[in-house]
Amino acid sequence: MDREIIKLQTFVDTSLSDRGAIKVLEAGCGSHSNIKMPENTSTYLVGIDISEEQLQMNSVVNEKIVGDIQSYILPSSDFDVIVCWWVLEHVSHPEKALDNFLHSMKEDGILILAVPNVLSIKGLITKYTPHWFHIWVHRSFWKFFSVEGFTPFRTYLKFSISPASIRRYAAKNGLSIEYSSLYESQAVREFRGKHKIVNMGWWLLIQIIKVLSSGKIDVEPTEFMIVLKKKKEATTVSTAPVQSVAAL
Repeated sequence: MDREIIKLQTFVDTSLSDRGAIKVLEAGCGSHSNIKMPENTSTYLVGIDISEEQLQMNSVVNEKIVGDIQSYILPSSDFDVIVCWWVLEHVSHPEKALDNFLHSMKEDGILILAVPNVLSIKGLITKYTPHWFHIWVHRSFWKFFSVEGFTPFRTYLKFSISPASIRRYAAKNGLSIEYSSLYESQAVREFRGKHKIVNMGWWLLIQIIKVLSSGKIDVEPTEFMIVLKKKKEATTVSTAPVQSVAAL
């Protein structure tokens, strides 16, 4: 497992260790769960996915919902934790999904997001290459879609889920940033290590973009993870003078 994912798991364990019973939504869960909840918590896990086939293979969730995270009407203020793990890049309107999550989070609830960094070399290649190319790469190099039942989803990878855009969304909607990590994935590092020519081209592209952007754009980190918390609404205390009973 990538060490950055281990760090995130440690943060989640620490943050939720005193929560007791929690209700968790895995948005785009597919056939499994992505982040484990602390063992000392009582977890009710709801999974929503657009693929009924994938959900049928999921033996982890307590409740299954076949639906689109952009449009399915989630219950208001219902979840302590929402996890969306490398899914937002596959939807055409990720802002709608984020709004849906925000609506369904309890106060003090947390939203765990993992997305590709659209402004990385890997992200830009993914965004601007056709779907058949993605299938070929995964079958040829990652050996992923050779598994029966795993159908590749189209990748949109909108700029609205760039690290900066998600941070702006958080600030605009009263979400605090509890944890974030922008990094190069272990899989990409290992891939570059095995393919020297690819690695040389990769390094050259990074240097060119750094020069053209005057060092303002770092295209090396390929992945972005962030944990957002929904702040409690401030209680308004009236400062109006109170009339005595005798004065009424």
